[in-house]
Amino acid sequence: MNCVYLDCSRSQLSIGLLSAGEFSGVEKIVGRHDTVLLPALTQLLGARGLVAQDLDQAVVVNGPGSFTGLRIAVSCIHALDAVKRIKVLAIDQLSLLAASIKFSDEAILDAKMNELYLGRNLSETGLYQDIIIVPRDQVIDDVPRVCHDSEVDVLPGVLVSCDPNLDTLRALSDRQLPSDWIDGAFLTPRYVRNKVNWKPLAEQPSKLYDR
Repeated sequence: MNCVYLDCSRSQLSIGLLSAGEFSGVEKIVGRHDTVLLPALTQLLGARGLVAQDLDQAVVVNGPGSFTGLRIAVSCIHALDAVKRIKVLAIDQLSLLAASIKFSDEAILDAKMNELYLGRNLSETGLYQDIIIVPRDQVIDDVPRVCHDSEVDVLPGVLVSCDPNLDTLRALSDRQLPSDWIDGAFLTPRYVRNKVNWKPLAEQPSKLYDR
């Protein structure tokens, strides 16, 4: 089983590959996601003597996060699935934050436009059951929350900062149920804001999925 791990939710991309029980990855690649993703994936696969068609699974951070980065990640998975059907596990960025320090309360992200993403109520598998967007001035300051190291100085609350990585993503994905994996064609970005519309490739008028 060959599985790719992909996080394009932040300004720097991270990508990993698990093949034959061995894991390799590259953290925080500098550069535009649309220019560095494919070369990074090709390099990881090539180092193991693999090509894209050898991938069976993908674990993807699907949001909330970078608007463009999430679209690029999802589009990449759709393209891989068009070549060979793969199973995908979507992990939200807020739960990834919580998993990095085994946090049990709230996680928080800057959503811009004076709003914040908030994760609440962790499930037994480590995923937040509630992910919402709230106005910054409605967030109670004295609630303990986990956030990214880069945002600790700009967010409200009693903050614990962390820096999730590919190992965090792997560990969290291992806790999820087999039923949580979906067909790659149906992966979508998790934007949270209702103003954003997205249709997976399988629901668009495309010859790629006339099969």
